[in-house]
Amino acid sequence: MNKKISAGSGVQIICAVFCPFGVGYYLSYFFRTINAVISENLSTELGLGPANLGLLTSFYLIAFACAQIPLGIALDRYGPRTVNGFLLMIAGVGATIFAFAQSFETLLLGRALIGLGVSAALVSACKANAIWFSADRIPLMNNLIGAFGALGALSATRPVELFLQVVSWRDIFGYLAVTTVLIALVILTLVPEKREVRPAQQNASEQLESYKNIICDRYFWRVSLMYASSGAAFVSYQTLWADPWLRDVAGLEQAERANYLLAIQAGFLLGLLITGMVADLLRKTRYQAVHVFGGGVFLLIGVQVLLAFGITSGLFAIWFLYGLLSSATFLAYAAQTAHFSDDVSGRAMTAMNFLMFALAFFCQWGI
Repeated sequence: MNKKISAGSGVQIICAVFCPFGVGYYLSYFFRTINAVISENLSTELGLGPANLGLLTSFYLIAFACAQIPLGIALDRYGPRTVNGFLLMIAGVGATIFAFAQSFETLLLGRALIGLGVSAALVSACKANAIWFSADRIPLMNNLIGAFGALGALSATRPVELFLQVVSWRDIFGYLAVTTVLIALVILTLVPEKREVRPAQQNASEQLESYKNIICDRYFWRVSLMYASSGAAFVSYQTLWADPWLRDVAGLEQAERANYLLAIQAGFLLGLLITGMVADLLRKTRYQAVHVFGGGVFLLIGVQVLLAFGITSGLFAIWFLYGLLSSATFLAYAAQTAHFSDDVSGRAMTAMNFLMFALAFFCQWGI
C-alpha cells in the first residue's frame, strides 16, 4: 500500500477514500450556499436585515479562513482522515445549534462552528488525492471532488425551495446535522489510513519557517492571487449576493431567481468536469493545470465586466457562463500540489485558501 494506486485497486480506493471525502465536500458546499435561499425565511422569522444577513453568511467564511493556517500543519502532520473526520463532527454540532437558534447571536455561533467544521473538507480531499493517486491524475481527481461540491451547491438552490414548502429551514438543518455526523463517522472508521512517510514533528519555529518558505515563493503568489480574487468574487455571488443582484438589478421574482441560482451551480458543475478533463488530456504535453487555470480566469474576467455594468441582455447565459468559467479556479489546488513537496503541500493549499476566504469575508460583509 505504499505505492500510488494501480488500475486494479482503483475502484476500491474510489469507494473507500474518494467518495467519503467527496460527500464531505458536498456537505461543505451545501452549508456554504444554503443561506442564499433561506435568507428571506431568516429575515421574516428573526427580523434580520441585509447587514445582519451579510454578517451571518460571512461568519462561515471568517471561521473557515481562520482555521486554514493551523489546519495546514495538522493535515501534513496527522493526515486527512483524522483531521477531516474530527472537524466534520464540529460542523454537525454547529448545524444543531443553528437549527435551534432563537437569536441572531446563536445563529452566528452555529454558522461559525459550521464554517470551522467544514474548513478541511476540500483541502483534506486534495491531500488524500495526492497520497493515493499519481501526480498526473491529480487535476482530474481534484476537479471531480469539486463536482461533489457543485452538486452540494445545486442541492441548496431549487431543491431547498421545494423542501421549504413542506418543512422549515430548522428541519433542514436538523437533517444536515445528523447527516454530517454520520459522514464524519464513516471517514473516521471506514476510510483506510495509508502508511505514508510523514515528516518528524516540528516545533513552532520550524512550522513558521515552513510557512515562510511558502510565502516567499513567487509561484505561490502568482497562483494564489489569481485564485483569491476570482474565487472570492464567485463565493460572494454564489452564497449571497447573486440573489439580491437578480432581484434589484434584473427585477426577477423569487422563483425566477432560484432558477438562475441553479444555472450558476449547473455551469460550475459542468465546468469542473470540462476543465478537469482538459487538464487530464493535456498532462502529457507541455501544458499543465496552471495553464488551464490561467486561461479560464482570463475569460472569467470578461464575464465579470458584464455583471459589473449590469448587463441584463442574455442574462441567463451570462450567469451560466460565470459559473462555468469560475470552475477553472479549482485547478489552483493541483497547481500548488504539483509545485510543493508532499510534506508541505497541505500548508500551501491552506495558505491559499486563507487568502481567498478572508477576501470573500470582506466582499460579503463589506458590500
